Amino acid sequence: MDMIALRSDLYKALERSAQQEARTVNDIVNEAVEHYLREQQWAKLNREILAYETLHPELKQKYLGQWIAIHDQELIDYDSDRIALYRRIRSKYGRTAVLLRQVREQPHEEIWLHTPSTGKAVL
Repeated sequence: MDMIALRSDLYKALERSAQQEARTVNDIVNEAVEHYLREQQWAKLNREILAYETLHPELKQKYLGQWIAIHDQELIDYDSDRIALYRRIRSKYGRTAVLLRQVREQPHEEIWLHTPSTGKAVL
């Protein structure tokens, strides 16, 4: 495994934070890297959504009602069966963010989330 070298000023700052929080430097670094990678996946997903919206007129003509997969701003696969498409994409791309969306008349979807803590619907 490759080693990662932090600048000494960063390491010292992390040591101070770790001591104040009764944690280890490794815990803080792992948490920070995990956060960074999660943010990168969300940014990628947002780019895929923009690509979907740009491609929507063409997708609507060819794939209306189908489930499509967009990766690196390109259509990479489609299927009428969402689960089959999901399995193929997971098999090929692992945990990489790939947009899976059903092509509908309008490119924008309303998304409703029900929060488990309050039971309220959020738009």
